[in-house]
Order: sequence, then structure tokens, then C-alpha cells
Amino acid sequence: MDMRCKICDGLLFKYIGKPRTNPVFPRILKNDYRIFQCQRCDYYFIFPEIDLSQEEWKKFYETDYFQVAKQTQWHKRIRQKERIERLELLENSLKIAKGKFLDMGCGEGLVLKNAELLGFEPYGLDIARNLENTDSDRYHFFLGNVFEANYPDEYFSAIYMDSVLEHLSNPMETLKELKRILKPGGALLIVVPNEDSMENSFKKLCYRLIFQAGKYGKIKPFIAPYHIQGFNKKSLSHALKSIGLNLLVLQDFGGNYPFWKNDRIGSKPFFADIFLYGIGLLSIVWKNQIQILAIAKK
Repeated sequence: MDMRCKICDGLLFKYIGKPRTNPVFPRILKNDYRIFQCQRCDYYFIFPEIDLSQEEWKKFYETDYFQVAKQTQWHKRIRQKERIERLELLENSLKIAKGKFLDMGCGEGLVLKNAELLGFEPYGLDIARNLENTDSDRYHFFLGNVFEANYPDEYFSAIYMDSVLEHLSNPMETLKELKRILKPGGALLIVVPNEDSMENSFKKLCYRLIFQAGKYGKIKPFIAPYHIQGFNKKSLSHALKSIGLNLLVLQDFGGNYPFWKNDRIGSKPFFADIFLYGIGLLSIVWKNQIQILAIAKK
């Protein structure tokens, strides 16, 4: 099987390690899956390519993805503030009038609600149905992937994709499809985890010091949050520019969440989160926070 980087077509790689497995699909153990990093563009990926079907991925997401990511009211307020800020940033990047808005990987539809309030016509797409039943028609919900949706050319004035690209097996084909359905002058917003963030590097070091290096990897394809590929600023920038999009914004964020305020005082999570908060503040100074936001214009 030909081993090439899906982002830059590179042929030189660094071996990172083996991903953790999941008892839901024992056959995962039969394939010798490994994590590599492209030496040309820094993209992280799994080889051999994962062969789970869309129905199998759907089973993962519908069973525990949102339960694992369950948040308190305090967390939800932070996320709501971030969503509004991102949508306003996307809105300000448009060179055309607001029109149809696609949230690819819309989940529970929270972004769609905010987009509607800003005056967009919201469309939602996801491989799993987590919207309320009454919202499916209201938000033109499509159950499936973006290729199956087969939207017309130059259909959307804005596309929003938060924490989705790292879950897809075909990143470049997906980005090219999004470019096809985006209107000229329209804008695409993408948020991905920063695999090379200071916090990730620190956590990896801690697990190595306690001789559990395999417990914390760069990407986690078979356990929540099911990331089958990974990006940093270099690889994400390369992906967007290589398909002819104009990169307007590329920034890291998310290193200064005071999660310890939501922990029980004196508990282990309380002290752990206070310590990680310090790492997060340092990551702001070094511009190496836990997430990356990019906005590109067609």
C-alpha cells in the first residue's frame, strides 16, 4: 500500500506510536495501526488507513461522544461566548451579503441557532442525528456526509466546521468540496485541535515520567474524541492554501480556561487544573495554545 501524506503528498515520515484501541470493535486489533507525522508539512495520520464503515463510526458517536464531552452550565457559558465570537469573526470576513450558512458537523445545533440570530439561513449536516426533532426541518438538516448532500455549486456564503476535520479520513477531498459549494467572496471557518500545543506536549511528558507513554498519544482514533488525524498551524495552513483559498486568519486559542473554578476545592481535578492553567498561560505567551482557528476566503 502506497504511504503518502494526504496533505502535501510527502514521502518522509516520523513514527509517533500506536493508538489506543476500543473494545467496541475488537477487529481493530487485527490491523497494525500506527501514528506517523509527515516531515514536510507536520500532518499527523494513521497508517494503514482505518477501514471502519460510516455505520460503525456512527455507532461510536451516537453512544458516547456527547456523553464524554458533557459540560456543566459554567462550561456551556464559555462555549456559547466562543461561538458568538467566532461567528462574528466569520461574518466580518465575508466579502458578500449574508446568505446560506452551513455548519458541517452541526451536532446539537447550537451554532445553527446563533447563526440564525445573526441573519444567516442555517443548514446543518452531520453523520449522526443529535438535533432536536423539531429543528431538523428548521435547519435544513442533512443526515450523512457532505458528498452525499451534493449541494449545488457556490451555494453557501459561509461554512463553519468546528472540531470536524480531524475526524475525517479524506481531508483534502472534503476541503475541495467545501470550496466548490462556497460562493466567491464567501468564507470558511475551521477549528481543529493543535496537536503540538504546549499543553499536549506537557501531558505527554508527564505520562512518560510515570512509564505510561502509551496512555496519551497525539491522536486518538478509537476512543473519544475519535481524532483520526492531527494538525498544527503549518499543516492546516498548507492544506487551505494548496486548494487555492486565501488564508485570512490563522491563530491559536484556548490555553487560558480557568477550569479549576468549576472543580471541588481541594480535589485532585482542582489542583491538576490549577497547574494546567499555568501551562495554558505560558502557551499564550509562546503562541502555542490547544486549538487553532483558521478563516479562508474563496
